[in-house]
Amino acid sequence: AEYQPHVGDQDALKLTVAGTVQETGQVLAKELLVRLHTPELTLTLLGPAVVGQELPIQVVFQNPLPKALTGASLRMEGAGIACPKPLAL
Repeated sequence: AEYQPHVGDQDALKLTVAGTVQETGQVLAKELLVRLHTPELTLTLLGPAVVGQELPIQVVFQNPLPKALTGASLRMEGAGIACPKPLAL
């Protein structure tokens, strides 16, 4: 929750740490890329897939955050999807 306002649509945080070893004066630096958990989507076809015809599907996922989703929408894109339409959740 603390980082949410700063992350926006990004799904990763890049952390950089630098320090000096007192005994040797050696400078060390390390970068770490932390990928935020993205929920797994399960897609189930609810009818026969026919070229050029709409196909109803069921999309299931679990919100990994302890906050309710508000203002969310789902948009699918891919080969053969002619005109993706956002669907309000």
